Amino acid sequence: MKTKKVHGVQLGPSAFAYVGDPKDTSTWHVCIHVLGDPAKTVNAVKTALGRFDETKGIRDCDREMVWHTLRGAALALGIHVDERSKREATTQAAESTPTAPEQVPVIEPKPAPKVRTPKEIEIDRAIEEAVAMADLRADELLRALGLE
Repeated sequence: MKTKKVHGVQLGPSAFAYVGDPKDTSTWHVCIHVLGDPAKTVNAVKTALGRFDETKGIRDCDREMVWHTLRGAALALGIHVDERSKREATTQAAESTPTAPEQVPVIEPKPAPKVRTPKEIEIDRAIEEAVAMADLRADELLRALGLE
């Protein structure tokens, strides 16, 4: 079986969100799992998220599927990523093809997707719980005063 070295670990095609040709490791892109090392897996997914728009070698028709696979891997690891539309996932590929030889499009860099840490997610959940509890107590107070 063919393998590709990522973060010092030999990985098979199942560790990548996109495998153009299973026999050609140069077509394997977007690492989503580093076997046996959760820290390297998180690092690989965060790197892939930040550089997704720069990733070359993914067919235009597959970019959205690859993005959703990457996003799903991030969510499974507790990394919050806002969903992007199909247009945003494929913009880079569409803009990189000049319409005429004398026209070269200017591609503006896009900010990396917001990646929330597990600590930020925990804080957000605590805030949501506090707001819900405050709302419940306010309702109870209104009921007790006969104002509801």
